[in-house]
Amino acid sequence: MNDPKNLAATALHGVYIPTALILFGVTILNYDYLPHTIAILVLYFTGQCAIAWFKSPVLSSDKFQKYELLDKTIISKNSAIYRFKLPRETDTLDIPIGHHLACRFVVDDKEVVRYYTPISNQYDEGFFDILVKSYPDGTVSPRFAALQPGQFVEFKGPVGRMSYQTNMASEIVMIAGGSGITPMLQVIGAIITTPKDITKVHLIYANETENDILLKDELDEFAAKYPNFEVTYVLNKPSGNWRGFTGYVSKHLLEKTLPAPDADKRVFICGPMEMRKQMLQYTEELGWPKGVISSKQDDQVFCF
Repeated sequence: MNDPKNLAATALHGVYIPTALILFGVTILNYDYLPHTIAILVLYFTGQCAIAWFKSPVLSSDKFQKYELLDKTIISKNSAIYRFKLPRETDTLDIPIGHHLACRFVVDDKEVVRYYTPISNQYDEGFFDILVKSYPDGTVSPRFAALQPGQFVEFKGPVGRMSYQTNMASEIVMIAGGSGITPMLQVIGAIITTPKDITKVHLIYANETENDILLKDELDEFAAKYPNFEVTYVLNKPSGNWRGFTGYVSKHLLEKTLPAPDADKRVFICGPMEMRKQMLQYTEELGWPKGVISSKQDDQVFCF
């Protein structure tokens, strides 16, 4: 708990310590009252457990639930991070790393569902963050862009085919395009916040322009602080000052970047459909097992 004001919401400070102090105090004052005190405490905690049991779950896999928008942070001309409130301040969005949330809007009297990967840490309490890139011809993303704090959006989940496990590979090459960075961020966040996870990660991140590189400062900071993380940017329409790779992610770039396709190494891919198909073709031509769009958990080349 980062905020000391919320210490009373933790089990240690809000339950265990007060209970121990009550029992200790009663024992000193009058030992004969101890059985009655224990009985009262048992009744109280039984009632609290019953209340907790019937409270709405943090997230439902069966039905959509409404979540209030707390804040919106603009990070580029067409992208923003949206922070949504969980039911209780101590709730965490504990979903498998690599899974998504289904989001529902009603557009022209029709239900439209899109999938977004939370980019907040799984230990963050009271909220979760998603990153959304808006497209002028999009169906749902413009509605996100129009949202204001206090409005509600429906989510359910988790949904997904990948559940990242600590040290599931010795090395992972991630190939992301545009907003396809979001599931990669979730996995990267899990790796760098887990000291025993020594997975080596090389992220290849492709975009149209420098302005389209989402959370570049954060990625550069990760690369500077964590020796097992490396990032390569590729721009299709760079400025004259750009010194990185240009064009699209090419077979030549992958040939220089990908390790030998040993069984303990993985490739993760996320981006526009055409990009995913192209990357699957390149990785197969470079000796990796044939990957498919609808990948399975254990596939060596995995598409989100």
